[in-house]
This record gives sequence, structure tokens and C-alpha cells, in this order.
Amino acid sequence: MKKLSALFSILTGACLAVVFAVTFAQVVQRYVFQMAMPWATDVIRIFFVYSVFFGMAVGVFKKAHLNIDVFVHALPSWMKPWLSLLSNTVTTIFLGFVFYFSFSFMMANTDQLTPYLMFPMSYVYLVVPLTTGFMILSLLLDSLKLLGGLGRGATPPSEGR
Repeated sequence: MKKLSALFSILTGACLAVVFAVTFAQVVQRYVFQMAMPWATDVIRIFFVYSVFFGMAVGVFKKAHLNIDVFVHALPSWMKPWLSLLSNTVTTIFLGFVFYFSFSFMMANTDQLTPYLMFPMSYVYLVVPLTTGFMILSLLLDSLKLLGGLGRGATPPSEGR
């Protein structure tokens, strides 16, 4: 999972670099040369969506998403793995619904194209099942580690800190 996390981190950074570069070029083109770059809106939208979903996956892989630290630190140490397991279960169920419904959403938009590039929106939405599938896999593997640790009476590893 570390290699996958590194790959998704690189993809997130690359997508954000494209968003920055195209936005900067669009501003220069519009205000310096008084010419519009209509296709830039499509590119920015596509790469921004991809950066968000790749970044979400990286957050799940590294267990770096927002949690209530005050609550977690107030719990006794024996209860922390159970809270992590509960968190993984709830998140996996939610992502399972997102994963399931993302396919019908993708198929419903197969005929929709971006306005200027004429790029199929179903390819843009393909990132949803792709990243949620990997997030579910990561959460399931983490839950198995937690369950294995609970069986041996161990405390959970630090959560990405």
C-alpha cells in the first residue's frame, strides 16, 4: 500500500500542477494577450476532480483524515483499537455505497461531453470507483491488522502521526 500511496501522492501533485499551470496560462492569455482559452476550463475541471479523489485516497491510506483527537486521546488505550475499527467499518460502508452508485452515475453520463474538449464525462467520473475501490481495500487491510492486534492484545499503531 505504501507504493500505491506514493503513486497517488504523485498523481495528486501532478494534477494540482496542471491546474496551477493552466490557470496561470489562462490568466496571462486573457489579461496580457486579450485572448480567451475556452478549453482551459475543461482541463482545470478534469484535473481538479482527479486531484481531489487522488488526495482523498492518500488521506485514507495514511489515516490522515480529520478525527476528533481530543475524544480519541481521552479514551483508555484498550478502547482505541475498537474506535479505529468502528471508524474503518463506518467509512467502508459509506465508501461501499459510493463505489456501488458510482457505476450507475458513470453509465448515466456516457453521452455527456465536456463543452470544449468533447471529452466524455464518464472518463472523468471513472476516478470515483477507481479511488473508492482502493480506499475500501486499504480500510479492509487496516481492519484486518487491527483485528489481528486485538487478538494478541496489542495496541494499534500510530495513525499516520
